[in-house]
Amino acid sequence: MNLRRHPLVWLRRFRHRKGYGVHSPFAYSFIRGVLLEPWPYYAYAELDRLHPWWQRHVLTYPVRCRRMLFRLANAVHPEAMAIVGERPVEQAYMSAAVPSAVWAEEAAADLVLIASERMAEALQLAELLPRGATIACEGINESAEARSIWQKLRNHARTTITFDLYTYGIVLLDRPLTPADYEVCF
Repeated sequence: MNLRRHPLVWLRRFRHRKGYGVHSPFAYSFIRGVLLEPWPYYAYAELDRLHPWWQRHVLTYPVRCRRMLFRLANAVHPEAMAIVGERPVEQAYMSAAVPSAVWAEEAAADLVLIASERMAEALQLAELLPRGATIACEGINESAEARSIWQKLRNHARTTITFDLYTYGIVLLDRPLTPADYEVCF
């Protein structure tokens, strides 16, 4: 994330913090209980050893994002997960959340993390994933191309609910809920 723009992004998203303005009980509990959960989980201490000390105590944003992926995998509890792109630390966080999950091909996964450099594959995966799958896209605001792909993914026929965290985008596919888009101050 560009640190010069961070305060401006935070000010623009300030009214969307902590689930304010969200009227759906499912979305509110997902935002508060999964995306913005402040309390420690059982594997944080062990997983935080994967980061150098300066990243844990000075640049905390990558650790915060990886913890969010851990909580997401813990909440979705998928049978099969996949990562599109090279992300070994994220894979460690996600597999610690659900050790029984199988690491499968993208098309067979219930939870897919798409790395920022492979964002163009998000639309193809939205067609192939099974019913009720979850997609986490990294770097949805890195470039104009990534923003346009994120917009197309939000408007996709199978997309039910999206959460825009500025750095990450989370898409819930084929859920029995009213379609909605939420912006979250992460």
